[in-house]
Amino acid sequence: MPIAAKEKRDQLMRDGFCIFENVLAPEMVAKLNTMSEWMIAQQDEEHFEQHRSQGCIIPYWTCPHPSFTELLIDPEAMAVFAELGFDVPKFWSGFVISKPPHSPPLYWHQDGVLWKHPISYTNQPQQYFLMYYLVDTNIHNGCLRLIPGSHLKRHPLHDMRPRDDDTVTRATDMDHLAFQQVEGEVNVPVRAGDIVVGDSRLLHSARANQTDQRRTVLTIWYWPAYDDLPDEVKALIRDHITSRSEWADWVEQTRHITKSFLPVYEGKAKAVPWGTFPGEDFQ
Repeated sequence: MPIAAKEKRDQLMRDGFCIFENVLAPEMVAKLNTMSEWMIAQQDEEHFEQHRSQGCIIPYWTCPHPSFTELLIDPEAMAVFAELGFDVPKFWSGFVISKPPHSPPLYWHQDGVLWKHPISYTNQPQQYFLMYYLVDTNIHNGCLRLIPGSHLKRHPLHDMRPRDDDTVTRATDMDHLAFQQVEGEVNVPVRAGDIVVGDSRLLHSARANQTDQRRTVLTIWYWPAYDDLPDEVKALIRDHITSRSEWADWVEQTRHITKSFLPVYEGKAKAVPWGTFPGEDFQ
């Protein structure tokens, strides 16, 4: 497919991210804020304590809402993929991630799951996120920060396993490396309605929210070039959906709307093992 946004595609491949401005209309942003507040209200106190660094992280299938389904296949968002040269994206998962007022920063991490497959050590398009911020962001209210190019080059932060450390996820050890300013990081402030497109392997985090207002982002994961992926990767994607009953139920309930965006694999290849940390080959 022709690449209309060549400069952004080049930035995405080189730096691991790019930004499209004014994708969602204000009315849609308002609708999603209402949805997010409803989903946040369904969580118990332990959820917020367990995920204090993130604020909260709510999978869309645990609190089904029609606005999230609408967003997953939003024509304007899909036009972003089309401009980048991806005409048949498939979605995988999505979350409401919301930092309450006066909350700590999000720890440094990356979200790659294919590190046990050679594809992760190439620049072939794999798993991408679309981040929709529902408020304007800046360094004071929890804007995104990231390390450009870290999806292709090893950084000392790649050796951390922050999700395995309760003092990191609960943000009780603020001296941990996962919360520090590091060489090469950049802040990525955006306006409500913008979309940040990023590679799952990219090291990223978020500033603390020092304001009196909540800062919410909706993160949706896609495989933008699903048809080009190896069969063993497609098998992993399929198996991860079917292994979770709530997720599989949501897929069935919304299939009449989302069918063309669902990843389908009917082959017999064995799924590549789940791999969330880069091996020694990543330099």
